[in-house]
Amino acid sequence: MFFRGILHDRATNQSTPVAIRLQPGVLVMQPEFGPSIQWLQADLQSGRKTGDGLVILQSGRQFLEVEEPGFMEDLERVFPKNQLFRTGVLDKIGVAGCLLSIALVLVPLLAAYFWLLPFLADRAAKHVSPETEKQVGDSWYQSLTATYKIDTVKTRLVQQFYDSLHYNSNYQIRITVVHEPVVNAFALPGGRMVVFDRIIDIMDAPEQLAALLGHESSHIQLRHSTRAIFRQLANNLFFSLFLGDYGDISAIIARHGDELAGLSYSRGLEFEADDNGLQLMQQSQIPVRGMRDLFQKMQSSMEEAGQGSDAPNFLSTHPSMGERIKIVEEKMAAIGGGTDSVSPSLKQIWQAIKQ
Repeated sequence: MFFRGILHDRATNQSTPVAIRLQPGVLVMQPEFGPSIQWLQADLQSGRKTGDGLVILQSGRQFLEVEEPGFMEDLERVFPKNQLFRTGVLDKIGVAGCLLSIALVLVPLLAAYFWLLPFLADRAAKHVSPETEKQVGDSWYQSLTATYKIDTVKTRLVQQFYDSLHYNSNYQIRITVVHEPVVNAFALPGGRMVVFDRIIDIMDAPEQLAALLGHESSHIQLRHSTRAIFRQLANNLFFSLFLGDYGDISAIIARHGDELAGLSYSRGLEFEADDNGLQLMQQSQIPVRGMRDLFQKMQSSMEEAGQGSDAPNFLSTHPSMGERIKIVEEKMAAIGGGTDSVSPSLKQIWQAIKQ
């Protein structure tokens, strides 16, 4: 049986119609003029069949195109060991199948990264003893405050102010006030808290300082720094499984300590600290409006400095100030404003702080 095809020769840039005859172990092509051309099975380098039934064979720089029914079947009979048209797994499942296979691999990995790892990290953080947290926090405190100028008078007064709030905590909160021209404050694992004097300068009421201290002590009480460390370690291990570089765990912990001054808690942890801080204020008979007023003061301060309302601050770079104020106002409406003023003893300490 003869088939008709076209032989393309890239060496000469010629295309020649040929009659094709298949014999056991040989493919014979006969052009209209000239001698016949024979391809053995060893000469065939590649072969494929397109969706419209066109069969393309390659031998060196020559390509044979055949578009006749039955050619590929006859070719496989005369070349019984031919592997050119064997269907692989990708050919069988197609592009959609490939994409589905990739999705089946990626979806569990993404689920593990965004949900399972944070869950396991938080579980692990809960088993860290307060003593270990204190050791880590004290180490960070010595490193972070080495370059700060400590205001000893305000440190004593703000500590006294906090102690008079009687916020419930499982930790001994130790506060340090430093001279820094930045609206900022941050908490360390185990009970350390650093407050920049600039954030105190923008306050005009004691309940605003109570709100700041309630927010930061909530970070400590809820172990946000410790949870953030374990999440970072879990993420690092996750990527190390693929990259093969396990790095230095101590370097990760040290680096996270450096980031605390700019604080990079997630949105969820920030909102959790806000909510817990409001509860502390309400339980201690502090006007909860202090939280909203503090946010508004900070927003105005940053806008005046040309930083915009979303500049980095002790509340993290993630939630915007406008969003934070709105949520606090909604919670104030739900729980009520509480008492109208702080106790006379707190007012007296506040006045000494502001002098």
